[in-house]
Amino acid sequence: MVFFPVFQILRTVPNKLLGCTFNGCCTCRIINSSFLENVNKFQNPFRRPVATTVFLIGTVVALWLGIGAALPIDKSLTLGLF
Repeated sequence: MVFFPVFQILRTVPNKLLGCTFNGCCTCRIINSSFLENVNKFQNPFRRPVATTVFLIGTVVALWLGIGAALPIDKSLTLGLF
């Protein structure tokens, strides 16, 4: 399931070099998040509303792209809703 959002980015971006750059940014974000979490002395996510909001938005976007990867390319970004 983790592969689908990254595959969707490669599939929908017309420039493949730009798509590979986006995928590299996804990897760097995942690597850096572990270091950024260790800097914070408060480990309770309810004390960090910004981090919780970023996590929830990222989860929704990943699910959106993951579902879209299973659809035809003309319906992939809108999921056939628009």
